[in-house]
Amino acid sequence: MWQGILKKVFSVRDKVALNLGGETDAEKPFIEHLEDLRTMIVRMVSTLVISTIGTFVFYQELFRAIQMPIIFAGLAKDEAAASQLLQNIDVAGPFMMAINVSMIAAIIISFPLLLIFLLQFILPGLKPSEKKLLWPAIAIGTGLFLAGAAFAYWSVLPRALAFFDEFAKSVGSRQDWTLSNYVTFATRFVLVFGIAFELPVIVMALVKLDILNFTIMKNTWRHALVGITLFAAVITPTPDVLTLMLMSGPLYVLYAICVVLAWRMEKKDKAAYPEYYAQLEKDEKELEQANNDDWDNDSYNPWSTAGDEDDDLKDEYQKPSATPSAPPPEVEKPSTGTTEPAAVDYDNLDAGEDQSSVMPDDEPRAPEREKTTEDLAREDEERSRGEK
Repeated sequence: MWQGILKKVFSVRDKVALNLGGETDAEKPFIEHLEDLRTMIVRMVSTLVISTIGTFVFYQELFRAIQMPIIFAGLAKDEAAASQLLQNIDVAGPFMMAINVSMIAAIIISFPLLLIFLLQFILPGLKPSEKKLLWPAIAIGTGLFLAGAAFAYWSVLPRALAFFDEFAKSVGSRQDWTLSNYVTFATRFVLVFGIAFELPVIVMALVKLDILNFTIMKNTWRHALVGITLFAAVITPTPDVLTLMLMSGPLYVLYAICVVLAWRMEKKDKAAYPEYYAQLEKDEKELEQANNDDWDNDSYNPWSTAGDEDDDLKDEYQKPSATPSAPPPEVEKPSTGTTEPAAVDYDNLDAGEDQSSVMPDDEPRAPEREKTTEDLAREDEERSRGEK
């Protein structure tokens, strides 16, 4: 299974390299793709390990920072009260909490390097001029990631905590949070929002690779909204509608910005390559005319009888006629001197012959009687007499 998935990923990578580098770039074998994947994973893991070791030194400050959403939600007055709210029931709970917080902080700090390694694998064969464009893209991607993490930390996470606390009180339950569960929930919340805000980077990369364009995005914006909602529902750490809307709302705005940017890019390309886009529009019109269907026409009326005349003519042409096209040939009457036709002996007709096709002149003769010995002797005697 994994080999099949890797083959599909590597085929897409070959296609991207061909679009970026031109026909001079040949497809790489599977082993070379696997080596590039291994290099990317080693670089990313090494970066994360080094960053985690560096951030682990400040785990106390990071833990105090992760407790602040409890204070923002109004569930505790200060850091001491927030610490008392979280209980520990695991022996290694505090240590794993420190590792978890340090790793999330390492991902946020080293995100630019991680993005560089990922883009180097996904977008191979970049020209020197195109590699210069990576730095603005990395800067924008890092800014969006930090914006999503900050939005979750300051706004969404406190609202989610307050919502669950009020809901627990409405059913007569008391919230007793464990240290490991709260840290896992809070860090995952912040990380998921940061990754979700990378939507413009992904969409604009697809536009740059000619997989998406302004026309497609304009015609499928309803499908995009449904897809964003489903994506937010899947990755949202909580099942409540408030958190879903707080995540999907900013993604709607970011997608609208992507549509505007795609329109500007297409407008700029049309000004730079007018002949190419003129031919492209011509081909699209010819394709629409060739595939024109009545159901796609807004003025189509399924109850109209305008085309029924041709169908009636066609049915009348295919329907067999009630009268024969030519009269059957007349049967010649025998010259018997009477007006009545001669009788036909139907009893002596062959069983396999069609009686309707037998004419009076073609009556079958009666079969001859088999000769006996006396008849043969009489014929010999008559023959001998005739010779004399």
